[in-house]
Amino acid sequence: MRLEISKKKISSTSLISMTDVMFLMLIFMILASNFTIQTGLPLKLPASVSQESQVQQVLQIQYLPDKTIIFEGKTYTLVELGPALQKEFMNKEQIVRLAADRATPLQDVITLMDVIRSAGFERIFVGTEPIKE
Repeated sequence: MRLEISKKKISSTSLISMTDVMFLMLIFMILASNFTIQTGLPLKLPASVSQESQVQQVLQIQYLPDKTIIFEGKTYTLVELGPALQKEFMNKEQIVRLAADRATPLQDVITLMDVIRSAGFERIFVGTEPIKE
């Protein structure tokens, strides 16, 4: 029994594997684009309809209209607050609750949040009250 061996060249290119590769690259690019880093501070303004209650509040800071900072029942300046917060820092899961007056300038709140972040805290909860209709 003799087998025939053909030496025909295959001239057609299979595009199925190329479309699979392109599809996988498209999925990869879509997933990779969602992981870009956004800069900014998460902030909820004093009057909020969608307020959340936090049960893990560990440290509370009050910022009064006369720029007085009350932390753990003691009065601090902005410069003194950083070292006091560093003494209380245990881990990055701690939550700091910041309560400021509605008339407080936004720049003051952001400066205070920068001091809190420089002490090592990453989770800052800004206290709000519900909107009364």
